[in-house]
Amino acid sequence: MKTSQAHLLTALLSFIGLTVAVCPTMTAMTITYDGTIPTLSQTVDLQFDGNVTATYAGQFGVRFDSNLTALLFCADPFVNLRADAVEVTPLNTNQFPQGARLAWMFNTYVPSLTQNWQAAAFQLAAWDVVADSGDGFATGRIQSALTTDAQVLDFAASIVAASANQSDTGATFYQPTAGPTYSQTLFNATTDSSVPEPSTYLLIGAGLLALSQIRRRQ
Repeated sequence: MKTSQAHLLTALLSFIGLTVAVCPTMTAMTITYDGTIPTLSQTVDLQFDGNVTATYAGQFGVRFDSNLTALLFCADPFVNLRADAVEVTPLNTNQFPQGARLAWMFNTYVPSLTQNWQAAAFQLAAWDVVADSGDGFATGRIQSALTTDAQVLDFAASIVAASANQSDTGATFYQPTAGPTYSQTLFNATTDSSVPEPSTYLLIGAGLLALSQIRRRQ
């Protein structure tokens, strides 16, 4: 190997090392709600802090700034989802309250959801875990109403009960960079291919640049 190529490869390896070191702080991205994306969802009646409300429950279709799309669930029922582009910071399961339990719920139930009412039930279960630590729908900030869909409620209650003392990894929580009260925090599986990875883009770019320089020198 020529000396110039050796120096270039050394520089590339150094750059990759630096990228890996700083990429955890370079994860901000934007997501925008996209109502044209097909989802599993339906409206469900619930009590929020004693007030009965017909609320959207289930998947949200979002578009990342990379133009990739994903189906996410809401992790905070008390914050409205903004319709404009929202800058978010991805958090792993250990960085979000009840994150490990929600990750177990997602990995256990979401892959097999096929009906609107099932996705709505999963959303209700996630809300109960986040808002009330999974105490069920008879007490707490989130409770059932007389008009709550019984099928949805029963499935949601079974998910909450099954998830007690369970934990897992592999979920990503997209929290607004401006703060959790700015817009809803949404989550899905880390392994979802639609989630862009900034560190991956940087490493690919570094490799292409190095190959281009080597070819020029040859």
